[in-house]
Amino acid sequence: MTERSSNPSKAALAARRRRVEKGEQQEASVKGRGPAASLQGMLELPLLEAIEARGGKARPRDLYGELAETLNLEPEVRDQTRTCSDQSYRVFDQQVRWTRQTAVAKGLIAGERGIWELTDKGREKLTRVQRGKVVLLYSLDNGLAFLGHAEEAAGAIEPDSLSLIMTSPPYPVVNREYGRFGLADWLTWMSELTGLWKDLLRDDGTLAINLMDIHVPGTPMLSPYVERYMLDAIDKHGLHLAGRMPWHSPTKLANLEWAVKRRVALKNTVEHVILLSKTPNPAWDTRRLPPEPYAERSASQRASDQRRAAARKKTVRPGGYDINDAAFATNGEGGIPHNIIISGGVGGGGTYAKRCREAGMTPHPARFPEALPRKVIQLSTEPGQIVYDPMAGSNTTGKVALELGRRFISSEPVLEYAASSAFRFDDRPDFRCESDMMKLAA
Repeated sequence: MTERSSNPSKAALAARRRRVEKGEQQEASVKGRGPAASLQGMLELPLLEAIEARGGKARPRDLYGELAETLNLEPEVRDQTRTCSDQSYRVFDQQVRWTRQTAVAKGLIAGERGIWELTDKGREKLTRVQRGKVVLLYSLDNGLAFLGHAEEAAGAIEPDSLSLIMTSPPYPVVNREYGRFGLADWLTWMSELTGLWKDLLRDDGTLAINLMDIHVPGTPMLSPYVERYMLDAIDKHGLHLAGRMPWHSPTKLANLEWAVKRRVALKNTVEHVILLSKTPNPAWDTRRLPPEPYAERSASQRASDQRRAAARKKTVRPGGYDINDAAFATNGEGGIPHNIIISGGVGGGGTYAKRCREAGMTPHPARFPEALPRKVIQLSTEPGQIVYDPMAGSNTTGKVALELGRRFISSEPVLEYAASSAFRFDDRPDFRCESDMMKLAA
């Protein structure tokens, strides 16, 4: 028998070269064109977290939409497609697959093509602080940033010292097949945290929780978990429903199954900022908020206003009220602030995200816009008071608090997120690195 050569044939080498060139072209196209370029460096850690949340194994088709929602992608980015060799594909889905391929090369993900599975090294990448341990990572004259789970971090904060606790916890997704954080477990967890947080608040303090709607599994119906959480906070912990601030994000993605595929649900662009207070009289003052501009009125509307005003001077209102019209005259200060927050997603840009990419670190994928904490902080706190975010992520809340002359405390259990949040503050002269664990995250 003739011994077979161990060297690959010319045809095999050519096929391998074509595959490499195709991969390089796809990577270059994603890096260099359009809004998808901003996703570079943002997917690895969220992908690992999404697989971990599904019990360490996941099918890729279950991850694309979830990651797009986590990253708060604009619809045009999520739906962008390209054609190669008469085959059309979604750029974002290709980006996820490329991220998985890179993670496989790093030893973070294993498994067959149809099932993506975390390796031990991948789990190590998801570095979380040890339970029961709280570490001060960095500090400023008016800020403290801890590495720690919310339960343990609460023990490091003086009771009755906080004027505002504001955070956006992970929302519950019921999927028992993969062992994800179920609704009942989420409600129990949040109830226990709410009891801890109440003790940290001053008597005139406010607890602000940002939550979004989820669907009842297998149906387009919405889960009433937001209402259940509010009733538990009121009935079990004695908090008061001080108000709601709906957050309208015009760029929010529609639900893929019910709004896009089946067309049986509306696109939900609203999240809920629930405002709870320790007593019925929180220290709110709407005069700390910028006034709303008066609505412009046409000449015909102004003439109609004048006619109605003239008629009111002659008669009492049908309800029996005799109202002085001068009390409603505009005074140049603007209208009374309303409770709606209108702001799109954060996207992948900005100094913080740029610094993360330069350092080879993953920006936090679910950053909320600065408009959320800004309005709540201005309404509920005075300059110099303390604002705490127990699930701080990239610490947007702390950044805004400092800009508004408040002090902040933050805590975050994931080392890479907690350490990279320092990029928001490390150019300040009063910034101090307090732990060598900051170096471990790089």
